[in-house]
Amino acid sequence: MTLYRYFTLLSTLAFVALPANAMAEDRLSLNVAIDQAHIVRLQADAAQIIVGNPAIADVAAQSSRLLVVTGKSFGMTNLIALDVSGAEIYNAEMVVSDEAGATVTLYSGTVRRSYHCAPDCQRMLSIGDDKPQFNDLAEAVERKFGVVNSALAGQ
Repeated sequence: MTLYRYFTLLSTLAFVALPANAMAEDRLSLNVAIDQAHIVRLQADAAQIIVGNPAIADVAAQSSRLLVVTGKSFGMTNLIALDVSGAEIYNAEMVVSDEAGATVTLYSGTVRRSYHCAPDCQRMLSIGDDKPQFNDLAEAVERKFGVVNSALAGQ
């Protein structure tokens, strides 16, 4: 192999590797509040959306360039969007937290209870809370949505 071909091959390999390195350095960070929706506008049409841990955040595509991210539980995951050819067009770490700082956690021995306090404290569903309180509150929320869905259906 001639010296010219060697340098041509080497520079081509460096050029091909550049976008992957640039993407890793340009990784975005997306902060989402628990139980809140956040809009993500993509610069190109997405054909596939990938969420690292759907238990932490949910993503709904409103169009090929508009995503709605909803924080479901506290934690960190990632969001990747691919175009029709499978190329990565969006890559972000997502952190779901209580941005307002309105969550209060009370411990009584081994029993944990979570409250949302803005301005008054109300019980809230939080994974890891006392099982009877969590189940009671989950049932109340489910009944509430049942009433809402019935009203929307005209029943």
